[in-house]
Amino acid sequence: MAGRQRIHERTSRSKPADERLERFAALCGKSVRDGLKSLTPEEVEALPRLYRYSATRLAHVETVGRDPAAARALRARLAQGHALLFQGLERDPRGLLARLADFYLREVPRTIRAEWRPIAAAFVVVYGLAIASFLAVRGDLDLAWSLLAPDAVAQEISQLQETAAGQPFRGNFTFGLGESPSTAGLIMAHNMSVGVVFFASGLIPPLFAMVLGMNGLMVGTYTAVAAHWGQGLEISSILWCHGTLEIQALVLAGAAGLVLVRGLVMPGPWSRTHALRLGARRAWRLLAAVFPLLFCAGLIEGFISPHATTSVRLAVAVTSGLALVAWVVLGGREARPSTSAAAASR
Repeated sequence: MAGRQRIHERTSRSKPADERLERFAALCGKSVRDGLKSLTPEEVEALPRLYRYSATRLAHVETVGRDPAAARALRARLAQGHALLFQGLERDPRGLLARLADFYLREVPRTIRAEWRPIAAAFVVVYGLAIASFLAVRGDLDLAWSLLAPDAVAQEISQLQETAAGQPFRGNFTFGLGESPSTAGLIMAHNMSVGVVFFASGLIPPLFAMVLGMNGLMVGTYTAVAAHWGQGLEISSILWCHGTLEIQALVLAGAAGLVLVRGLVMPGPWSRTHALRLGARRAWRLLAAVFPLLFCAGLIEGFISPHATTSVRLAVAVTSGLALVAWVVLGGREARPSTSAAAASR
């Protein structure tokens, strides 16, 4: 009997607290059901105060630890109140174009620099094998049949032999200017599908290394075969006119896959779920750069690589390469204050 009386006394003393919690729950329910605009000015003013009170009550209940059900109910109410009070807090007020500009000019290059290790490793594989295969085939043409698909080698040699003396070698780039729009579209679609393949191969690192190696061998061998007919510079100007952007974009696509799978394989101090979530954010920023680069490369491959002179193609390759490097190296870096400004601030 005495025990029941003490419980009744405690309940009576906590009644005001219960009323405030109930009012907070009622206001949250009304806001969810009818929107914040349905609240009166007095209710809007009371909502933050009731939220703080509910948070205090939750801290007390969790500290005492005697009523897990009450703690769960309070947490649910607070989550609902938090969603109402802080909705839009992290929403970027800028327009779409401003957000896109910030994303591509700041966030993406920062992520590329942060993930320089897998990207650099991929470059070592593709360019290392390209140089090695070029030097090997340049010294012995017969090696081309082992390093590149025999049909591709036979087709290239046939095209080289059919090229008249003094004429530039164009390889497969023999379509006219009138066909450039449709060809550029097909090239873009093909390159973007290849970008997806590179990303997927990055999820399986040995497969990614094999894909990189095949592309490096193809570039080096194809150029070296042309060099045996004195057309090395000509075909290089065609390949690198668009390849300066295209190859780098494909490497980024594969690196995005590597970054994503790294969170699963090597989570570090994080849980695998959290590490995978962090990896997905970085992988998305790397992958976001791929398709604009492939779009630009497709335009160049359709309109400039087949029709421009060697000097123009080389100029485009150098200019696009320098622009790409400047974007990666300088993008997203904060301007350092001048010495005089720093001194004045002190």
